[in-house]
Amino acid sequence: MKRRICFLILLLFAGMQCLVAQNDAEPLWMELLEQWADQSDSETVPEDLVERLQDILDNPVNLNDTNSDAVSELVFLSDFQRMAIRAYIAQNGEMVSMNELYLLNGFDNTTLRLLQCFATVEPAAERKVPLKQLLRQGHSNVTVGGKETFPQSVGYQNGKYEGSPMRMYFRYYFKSSDRISFQLSGEKDAGESFAFGNVGGVLRYGFDYYSYHLMLNDFGRFRRVVVGKYQLQFGQGLTLWSGSAPFMSGAMPLRRYGAGIRPASAFCEYGYLRGAATTLSLLPQGKKESLDLTMFYSNVDRDATLAKDSANDAGTVFQSLSQTGLHRTESELKRKGQLNEQLLGGRLQFRSTRLLLGVTSFATVLSGEVIPLDRIYNRFAFNGKGNFNYGADVRYVWRRLELFGEVSASTGGVRRYGNGHPVWLPLAAVAGMQMQLGSDNLFSMAMHHASPNYHNLHANMIGQSSSANNEEGVLLYFKTRLPLYINMSSSIDYFRFPVMRYNIYSPSSGVDYRLNLDKYLGHNVNLALQYRHKDSQRNSDGQLYSVEAISRRQLQISLDYAPSQTWRFLSRIVYSWFDCEDHQSERGFLFFEDISWNGNVGSHPLAAGVRMSMFDVSDYDARIYSYERDLTYEYGVPMFIGRGLRCYAVCRFECTPRVVLSLKYGITYYPDLEIMGSGNDKIEGNRRQDVKLQLRWRF
Repeated sequence: MKRRICFLILLLFAGMQCLVAQNDAEPLWMELLEQWADQSDSETVPEDLVERLQDILDNPVNLNDTNSDAVSELVFLSDFQRMAIRAYIAQNGEMVSMNELYLLNGFDNTTLRLLQCFATVEPAAERKVPLKQLLRQGHSNVTVGGKETFPQSVGYQNGKYEGSPMRMYFRYYFKSSDRISFQLSGEKDAGESFAFGNVGGVLRYGFDYYSYHLMLNDFGRFRRVVVGKYQLQFGQGLTLWSGSAPFMSGAMPLRRYGAGIRPASAFCEYGYLRGAATTLSLLPQGKKESLDLTMFYSNVDRDATLAKDSANDAGTVFQSLSQTGLHRTESELKRKGQLNEQLLGGRLQFRSTRLLLGVTSFATVLSGEVIPLDRIYNRFAFNGKGNFNYGADVRYVWRRLELFGEVSASTGGVRRYGNGHPVWLPLAAVAGMQMQLGSDNLFSMAMHHASPNYHNLHANMIGQSSSANNEEGVLLYFKTRLPLYINMSSSIDYFRFPVMRYNIYSPSSGVDYRLNLDKYLGHNVNLALQYRHKDSQRNSDGQLYSVEAISRRQLQISLDYAPSQTWRFLSRIVYSWFDCEDHQSERGFLFFEDISWNGNVGSHPLAAGVRMSMFDVSDYDARIYSYERDLTYEYGVPMFIGRGLRCYAVCRFECTPRVVLSLKYGITYYPDLEIMGSGNDKIEGNRRQDVKLQLRWRF
């Protein structure tokens, strides 16, 4: 083991003296997606987060456009940095080069590199443009693609899966600056049927899932109007926040920046709203202060599992909600669109240069009653046919100090105990602060609390739990520059769960430490180190209602270098350790070498990349996540378990300036296995291959 470690470390540093190139910002936002997956224990990045990043890459934010809220899309910027940009433009006029950002106080190298990737500086466009001219100035793109994995799993061979093993999709997108956008898309996941007409008593319309939206910005008093599929993101996520939240304690400040109304992802099949939403400006334009009223209505048929005794006089009873979006088998099709959910509500928000105040409330009405399984950990689970949520949030900036917070309450979905009153008040709250100490120092702190019987089907609170209830804690984040120009960011999350939860039949607590260090070794070489240590608890196998302490650690070393503007190399070593009281310790190891090339074949641009990974992970508890390059709108963070090799190649070829063809091929090899997966996903053999093909046409 020691020889292997020494050999790989030497391989990482081999040839560093001859490197001359430049770093780009791509590895930074790749790390954001990796950390999201590691924090949420997910192999897939949320579609709305991926689409949001891709749309900004395709249409970089113009920093000179201070009359719109486009800069708020850059979630890695703090309020101090946004205010610094606006103040600089107000004093010196529009920026003519991104290099002017180096003159501003409060921008570290990491943020500047991200801005090079996601932002631009151009003359600000006139906002008062006729609708016909906006339509003429807009551009469209059509994306079609497919994916297939082989050999086929048992589900296709025994006929359990209704459709073919190919995933297919299309997406049409029209956009005119940030004023108008329209989207229409369709998708069929692997195993789902693609048919028209009456098939097996079910009316089919081709793709299993369709999506659309129309968004208009800044048309008179209407600051924003969205019809179709959308998301609502307000405050700190306690009262109303649909879709994913860009909170990652080891990567960016803790304060969340709600986007208000925004279109939902084309391919996300859960967690979205569908209907109409609008934000009206109640004060005349041109004032520093704004008073906005947001109103929304949503009507969505959600996947849900019917209870066995659902046929009763009281109506339909549901056991749980489903978020997979898969409709391949008979049981999955029975869950499709079974539960109707309607939302109706609004928000009133006042905003000035330093102060933001918002009040939000909405009602949720379900077509049937949700009664979860009678399990001890479901004692405080949502129960009922509706809910009402209301809350208030605040933000105040004074010089280099920012204070923020939100408090929220719910009045539905609560079981009654004893004399008819709930054990806890159904409340949730977040309070925090951020302090910018120079360009390289940032300190953030957030305290959060959510009672076990606080219920909200559209909330997204910071913390360890995926649901906004039964958790309290304190999270600290600090970013600075150490001697020798070493950039450091670290976080500590102390958390506690007051009552039992799934797989932990007792109150529990823990702590999560993260440390990130990176240093530029010359103009073109970057060395990064990440360390995470998380202590928590889980059920003990041997004793009923007894928990055991568990500890998970992970060390990652990465070297990113580019010998020219054409070539780039990324090398990485990852080790993970898992220890617990009643079981044998588990270990994990991953090493990969990633090579990418950007150039031209004749007059046609071509981008290609290959990666070879070796991994040896003894158990799920020692799992390792690693981001992979992929096609547009398709990003994944595979979870490595077992022992084997993973190789993939991806290329992007511009056939014409308007047509782009992309291809990815990957193969995973497990020498110790004869069967992979289980159930309908079981595959005979020890190799799994996947092919993806995509065509984009811009016009």
